[in-house]
Amino acid sequence: MKETYIGLLRHAPTGWNNAKRIQGQFDIPLLHESYDVINDWLPVIKQYPWSRIVTSDLSRAYLTALALNQHLDIPIEIDSRLREQDWGIWTGDSIQRLREVVPGEVARQEAAGWDFTPPRGESRTEVLTRTLQALHEATQQWAGENILVVTHQGNIMTIANHLMDKKFLPEEGKLVEKHALHRLIADNQYTEAPHYSFIAMNEAL
Repeated sequence: MKETYIGLLRHAPTGWNNAKRIQGQFDIPLLHESYDVINDWLPVIKQYPWSRIVTSDLSRAYLTALALNQHLDIPIEIDSRLREQDWGIWTGDSIQRLREVVPGEVARQEAAGWDFTPPRGESRTEVLTRTLQALHEATQQWAGENILVVTHQGNIMTIANHLMDKKFLPEEGKLVEKHALHRLIADNQYTEAPHYSFIAMNEAL
């Protein structure tokens, strides 16, 4: 069976990114200047023979995918399972302010690793499960293709921590950069689910 390649790409910046506000699943559009950022990414993105884009349905990811596809001109698929982590009542706030007003809860959540769950939100484990489901279906449906996945930092972080067998704790350090391309290869020999391994992480855009 032909090998399937996956590129994981975080969406271009939004106003909330610049203000360091937690977006979660709140649907924030791209900044006008973000399209210049996307154009700057093209020399790296176009090095690889992408045959399809699969994107989160949130505007910041979908608009990033559309902007890239003006130059790639390939099929686009939308998958809501690629949405960012649901941050519950912390959506719209900032980590800095939360550390000031609820420091104990922030510390408790960070120490929980994979069980990190913002109040009324979802856990990192839940994010990993649905993200892997989306990748599994994509790699099986389009086996042998080169699939560019436009998603969110939370999703990419769960994939990286999972594949590198990390506990997702602060002391393990940051594994993935925000503005970078992360390339995987999927081994489809397994009947239950593909096996993934990194070809390259944090490839500068």
